[in-house]
Amino acid sequence: MPRIKVVPTKSNLLRLKRDLTFAQEGYDLLEQKRQVLVVELMALIDDTVETQEKMAQELQRAFYALQKAVLTMGKNEVKSLANAVQIQSDVNIHMLKVMGVAVPKVDVRITDTAPYYSPGATSFWVDETIQRFKQVLTDMGRLAELRVSLLRLAQEVRKTVRRTNALEKIAIPDYKDSIKFIEDSLEESERGTFAMLKLVKERLEKKKG
Repeated sequence: MPRIKVVPTKSNLLRLKRDLTFAQEGYDLLEQKRQVLVVELMALIDDTVETQEKMAQELQRAFYALQKAVLTMGKNEVKSLANAVQIQSDVNIHMLKVMGVAVPKVDVRITDTAPYYSPGATSFWVDETIQRFKQVLTDMGRLAELRVSLLRLAQEVRKTVRRTNALEKIAIPDYKDSIKFIEDSLEESERGTFAMLKLVKERLEKKKG
């Protein structure tokens, strides 16, 4: 029995065949989209892991440099120098499209108005600390960009998989079952009509005889 309620007529048969063709084309397009998204997703996973590891290393180096600066100059002196540092960070976000999915592009711009203090009055580790934390800020912007993109692409992959499954396992089989039902019904109706016409013909011939 068909899972789509339909009257077995030739017009409905033609309509269902068109719908089946459309559903199959939709499935092919969605399957292609899924494959491309999975490739993009795998690449993003690799980039995210690499960037996260890089940021963790940079953060570790930055805190190491800060610790060295405090040990060399003293906590109060480092705090006083920190107040003199004039660094501003500006984060710009614009959206890109990947297979119709909006993903962010994060641009971190750091404005540095060095020198902030007399070079002779500071330790190498103070300058190293500043440079390391500036790099950490840049890496954080890149990591945020990758993580949001990863989340959105993963959601789109799940959505695309649900749609392809719905077409493959529900819609397309329903159309095929309904088409077969109509074809069988029309064939049976044609056989019945032919048998009736044959019977009428035989009776007419008997009356003539």
